[in-house]
Amino acid sequence: MMSTNYMARANLELVMSFDHGSESSKVDPALKEKLKQNTVTLESEYEKLDKSNLDKWENIRGPSLWEDSRAVQKQRREAAHLKAE
Repeated sequence: MMSTNYMARANLELVMSFDHGSESSKVDPALKEKLKQNTVTLESEYEKLDKSNLDKWENIRGPSLWEDSRAVQKQRREAAHLKAE
């Protein structure tokens, strides 16, 4: 999952490259400075994934629209409690 800062930086770079020849479109300097301060990189996100334990991955789905979310959560808690015993 990409962070919103990374996506915002990618969007800014795309806009800047698209409008490179246009003098009329300028990027807000405050926004540009804020994005420069961002330290999230592809490498740092990869390192987080590399450190995580993917062998114990559990895919958890959310309830469907027609399911009662409280009932589904209760069932999952009970199943997790039984699994822990």
